[in-house]
Amino acid sequence: MNAAALSHIRTVKQLVPPRGLSQEIIRVVTDDQADLVDLVSIINKSPTIAARLLRCANSAYYGQRGEIATVREAIIRVLGLSITRSLTLAMALTSGLNTRTVKSFDQQRYWFTAVTTAALAQGLSHYLRQREKPSPAVAYTTGLIHNIGLPALVHCFPDILEPLLQDNHRPLSERLRQTLGFDHRQASAVLARSWDLPASIVIALEGTSADAVQDAGWALAQVTDLGTRLAEALYQGSSIDPASFYTDPALLDLAQLRKVVHEVEGQLESFSEMAQLIAGGESA
Repeated sequence: MNAAALSHIRTVKQLVPPRGLSQEIIRVVTDDQADLVDLVSIINKSPTIAARLLRCANSAYYGQRGEIATVREAIIRVLGLSITRSLTLAMALTSGLNTRTVKSFDQQRYWFTAVTTAALAQGLSHYLRQREKPSPAVAYTTGLIHNIGLPALVHCFPDILEPLLQDNHRPLSERLRQTLGFDHRQASAVLARSWDLPASIVIALEGTSADAVQDAGWALAQVTDLGTRLAEALYQGSSIDPASFYTDPALLDLAQLRKVVHEVEGQLESFSEMAQLIAGGESA
């Protein structure tokens, strides 16, 4: 890695982690001992995050009859603790990243891919062949924040990212590696470690756990990567054949992959609505 790339990575590493209320929110939502009361209390301190969660709870995706008016009601009746934790974490992590100056950064696409990857990773986690496997909740959270390096790069290098994001002729990873010396996935892993996120998520984003197929970290990294590739293809709107993404029979059965993809395909319109609702709060 050349000197310029190392300098760029240092810039990302030095990105100040969320502070104040956002830092407190991250501490609570990543604490397995935190209960419903703790979660409601900390979310209610942030009107922006609370409003975005309520918009999600009232979205067509959940098909809830009657308006959900409070965070407590949203958690109990609609979202559940694990989904609430994941969404709140993702919102808190991105709260300090200014992406609005880069017009070519599509926030709706970013959140659609995040939500779809999360749903795919969660669904696939049930069918992994490993004895040690990630919990569906951890798989969902990892899928949701797997790409946080992209808004971080937009925040750190707006003048560089503006033209790069407009070039659709080459894969984004390739464009970033050629220009910065590393890509958004590597940036996600750097942030996850420097911001002290849970070890299982750091390992998955780094993709560097043990080679043994029984390792839960390896399985989480693989299922997140698979979910990401599927989510990007689904965003393009073309019909996809899960078999073309099926590269490791040791991970899961092709029939189960087809089943999960089919289920997610039926929810894409709702995922798109949820992405718009979340992205709509970025400027709030």
